[in-house]
Amino acid sequence: MKAAEVYTWCVRLDVPPETIAGFYATLSPDERDRSARFRFARDRERFIVARGTLRTLLGRYLGTPPGEVRFGYNAFGKPALGPECGGRLRFNLSHSHDLALIAITTDAEVGVDLEHIRPQPDGPEIARSVFSAADVAQLHRVPSHLYSLAFLTCWTRKEACVKARGEGLAVGLDTRPTDAVTVHPAPGYIGAVAVQGRTAEASFMFASSDRSDRGASFTS
Repeated sequence: MKAAEVYTWCVRLDVPPETIAGFYATLSPDERDRSARFRFARDRERFIVARGTLRTLLGRYLGTPPGEVRFGYNAFGKPALGPECGGRLRFNLSHSHDLALIAITTDAEVGVDLEHIRPQPDGPEIARSVFSAADVAQLHRVPSHLYSLAFLTCWTRKEACVKARGEGLAVGLDTRPTDAVTVHPAPGYIGAVAVQGRTAEASFMFASSDRSDRGASFTS
C-alpha cells in the first residue's frame, strides 16, 4: 500500500449464520462481551460481522490470522492496532443499518463515517446546535426534498474529520471539514473519509462474504 492511498471497504452486514459464526470465532473476549450487550440479535450479528471483517482485512495486510490481531484504544475510545502489530497501518470503522465502511491507510490517522439516508426532521435543530453558522446558512438554502441528503453529507464529513483527529464528538462539529472525501458506497447511503494532514486519495473496494469488486464514487 502506498502512503497516499486509502482503501475503503464497503461491507454488507447481513450474512448467513455460518459466516457470523466464523467471524465470532476471531473476536477477542472484550469484543464478544460487547456483542452480548446488544438487545436485539440483528444488531449483535451486525456488530460481529463488522468487527470480524475488520480483523480479516487487517490480518491480510499484516500477514496475521484475524484472531491474532490486537487492538488498543485512545482516551476517546478510538481503536488502533496494538504495538505488537507494528506502527504503520491505520484504520477506522463505521456502520449504519446493514452496511459498514472500513478505511485503511498507512502513516496517517484516518476517520470514516457512514449514514443510512433517511428523513431528518430534527436536522435543522441539530445543525443549529453543533454546526457552524456558515453550515446552517448553507443548509437553510437547500430545497426541502434534498435536505436530508445535504444534512447527512455535512454530518459525515465533519464526523470523519473528528474521528481522524482521534477526538470525541464533544469537541464539536462546527469546524469546516476541508480534508474530507464524500463517499457514495451504495444506494441509500452516504459516507465520508478523512485523513489527518492530507486529502484522501481513496481507492474503493466492496467486501462481503461472497463478493469483492470495485465500485461507487467519491467527491472531494
